[in-house]
Amino acid sequence: MTVTYIFHSCYLLEFDGFSIIFDFYKDEKRDDGRFWINDYLLEKPEDLYVFCTHSHPDHFNPEILRWGLRKTNVKYIFSKEVMGNREISVCHNIIFLDKLEDYEDNRLKVRAFGSTDTGGSFLVDVSGQRFFHAGDLNNWHWNEEVPMLESAGYENSYLCQLELLAENIDQLYLTMFPIDPRLGKDYMLGAEQFVNRISTDYFLPMHFGENYEKANAFSRYAKLQNCTYLSVYKKGQSFEL
Repeated sequence: MTVTYIFHSCYLLEFDGFSIIFDFYKDEKRDDGRFWINDYLLEKPEDLYVFCTHSHPDHFNPEILRWGLRKTNVKYIFSKEVMGNREISVCHNIIFLDKLEDYEDNRLKVRAFGSTDTGGSFLVDVSGQRFFHAGDLNNWHWNEEVPMLESAGYENSYLCQLELLAENIDQLYLTMFPIDPRLGKDYMLGAEQFVNRISTDYFLPMHFGENYEKANAFSRYAKLQNCTYLSVYKKGQSFEL
């Protein structure tokens, strides 16, 4: 399996016979000068699953709805919240999942979970290996910007979502999760709480902009929890797992 960081919260997972892409925002160039999506992914003959956790423009680019016009074997799996986007009417091959709803076919099993922002998050099971894409699920405590009581409320909301996840998941192969330095000195708190609660083999960061160094600082904490942090240094970086 190959995992590629495209940009922001977009990851591409390539398996034998099919691929999965999460939360496409914008295309990026490969080392050979071609683009990852338009020149590579959409030219692959294998099936493609396109996931979208919510309708924020940095997670949902309407361009993905046109991929099905170019490539016939595309299946869309979206959070139910995305259903309200006015662009959706141009595409009909979409499965919408609300929190704790499931989808299954001969390749994968999907369960939707909640978020502490808009939309949701996705657990994807491929041949017994579980992959989690958090979307905007995180401890958005903003404890340097809002009153303590308000910050505690944000954290409690996250911990409730995390507990629900833990009740359904005992082990993850790969987690893709926000590590956003805009949260201030405690910007890694949500990720720390996540790997404390749910055993995770591999961890990839999202939502960190160009702050690669700050995102990769989480590697030290992940190691303490027997979790392998995959350090990201550039757009289009790939990992063989």
